[in-house]
Amino acid sequence: MGPAEIVASLKELCAEEGPRLSTERIVEWIDRVDGFGSEAELIQFAKKMKARQYARMLEYDDAESGQRIKRLWSFHDSARRRRFYIDILELPEAERQRLTREYTRFLTQIRAVRKAMSDYLAGQAFFDFYPGEAEEVEEPTTAEA
Repeated sequence: MGPAEIVASLKELCAEEGPRLSTERIVEWIDRVDGFGSEAELIQFAKKMKARQYARMLEYDDAESGQRIKRLWSFHDSARRRRFYIDILELPEAERQRLTREYTRFLTQIRAVRKAMSDYLAGQAFFDFYPGEAEEVEEPTTAEA
C-alpha cells in the first residue's frame, strides 16, 4: 500500500475513531494495515518526506515587506513525471516582488480561514464575523404542526 492508497483509506480510521484523531493514532493505524510493505519502502518514503520538510524550511527574507517566505517552491512536471523545485532567488527581481506581494495577500487570507475553522470546531460559530464574501446559506426549515 503506497501513500495514495493510505490517504484514500483514511476514511476507515475516521469512521472508527470519530472526530478527534492524533498523529500518533494515524501512525498506529498505518502500521496496523501494513501501510508500507517493507522497511525499505518506509525508509524511502521517510527520506522523501524529510527532504521536503528541509526544502520548506529554507526561507527568503524580503527586505521590502519584512516578510519571510519559502525560498524553494515545488511543482510537478507532467512531462517528466517528477517534482522539481524552483528557487525564488533565481527569478527576476520584479517577478520575485510580485510573488512576495501575492504570497503575503494569500497568507493573510489563509490565516483568517484557519482561525474561522478553528473557532468553529471549538464550538464558536463565528463565521459571520470574519471578513470576506460569504455565500448565503439557507437554514433548513422545519414543518410546523
